[in-house]
Amino acid sequence: MTPGPSVQIPRRWTPYLWWAFVLIIVGVLVAGVSSIYVMRKTLTEIELIEDRALASIELTFRLSHYIDVRRRLFEAHIVATTSTDMKEIEERLADVNARIAATSRDYEPTIADNVEREEWQKLQAEIADLEPETERVIDLSRKNRDLEARTAMEAIDPQFDEINRTMQRLVRLNSNSAAEKVHLIRTLQRTAGIFLIVLMAAFTIFVLSIARWVTRLIGQREVRMREAARQLEEQNRELDAFAGRVAHDLRGPLTAINLATFDHGLPNQERTSAIFRRGVKQMETIIQDLLTLSRVSTKTTETRCEAAAVIASAEEDLRPKVEAAGGILHIEAVAATVTCSEGLLRQIMWNLGENAVKYRRDGVQLNVEIRGRILLHIYELSVSDNGMGMSPSEAQHVFEAFFRGQDVRSTPGTGLGLSIVKRAVEASGGSVSIDSTLGQGTTFKVHLPLAERKAA
Repeated sequence: MTPGPSVQIPRRWTPYLWWAFVLIIVGVLVAGVSSIYVMRKTLTEIELIEDRALASIELTFRLSHYIDVRRRLFEAHIVATTSTDMKEIEERLADVNARIAATSRDYEPTIADNVEREEWQKLQAEIADLEPETERVIDLSRKNRDLEARTAMEAIDPQFDEINRTMQRLVRLNSNSAAEKVHLIRTLQRTAGIFLIVLMAAFTIFVLSIARWVTRLIGQREVRMREAARQLEEQNRELDAFAGRVAHDLRGPLTAINLATFDHGLPNQERTSAIFRRGVKQMETIIQDLLTLSRVSTKTTETRCEAAAVIASAEEDLRPKVEAAGGILHIEAVAATVTCSEGLLRQIMWNLGENAVKYRRDGVQLNVEIRGRILLHIYELSVSDNGMGMSPSEAQHVFEAFFRGQDVRSTPGTGLGLSIVKRAVEASGGSVSIDSTLGQGTTFKVHLPLAERKAA
């Protein structure tokens, strides 16, 4: 396995944390505003109920008191003998009548239901019916016809009693209404308390959910960081191994060149030049493959190409090489758009095809098959051959840089071709796998993301 691209720690969770804190702040504000609104509304309703209840009871008792005072003033007027006393009592009667009228006006808005209104209208009618009789009592008293005035007063006593009974019923109605309103006030208080408890419980659950969510995000980030650290450590080990392999593969041609330089026993200069050329060519090949490997280290998932067209173009390069080895090349590819650059796909095709030619079996006609087909949302490109194949242990390391199987080390090559294939496939967001049997052949399967299918 070659060193992969740089590991980047995902930071998609960062905006979510900001939103989490924003939601908590909004939740606090909503809870606070809702609590204030409910409490103010409840207090306003309670104050309104209390004011109405207290006002109606107070006005009822005040009206009852004024009517009793009025009755006593009538009796006092009958007893009075001088005009001065009578005039003073009449002034007090006028003041009481004015107070009764004002109290009646104030009482009207406090009436809560039809039953109370009926009793109130009955009281007003009884007071109005009493007016002529009380005027007659006052007129007789002014003329000092006290016996007749007293008789008239006694005649209207039942009307005063009826007024008192009506007043008592109003008092009871107001008392009952006050009791109901007190019960309503307590209900409102309980409702407001329950609402606040539910609101706080809901907000607590909300905050705990946000905290759990944030904790999970942080935990995921820590897992990613640990995974990134593990991958970096693994890549560092691979880089050390990679550097060792590069040094080893470059040391071979350099050693040959060095020996040729100091071996003065060579019969002619032509052999020395040949050694130089082979060494330099081998090093150039290694360096070229290393450069190719480095160029595909960046993700290219936004680049697209037409798979069938690229495969057909690569066939022009592969077919002469296969036929030169006495082999047969069969290509069948479905048209599709894949997320891979044209250059990388050609590199993949060339390296896999060249690998099939390079590791063919002696005495067996080479047969290379390249097929491209659509599987769900991926494009599968398979390259099969009937070559030498490899053992399961070798297949596990085949994509590592500079890896060469035990039986093929004498075959020319740098050991970077399949590493380049894997890097190119992964840079395109795909994957590559191998299925090989020693002595029978090998199949490489490349899976590339499918961007768009076109009609064949």
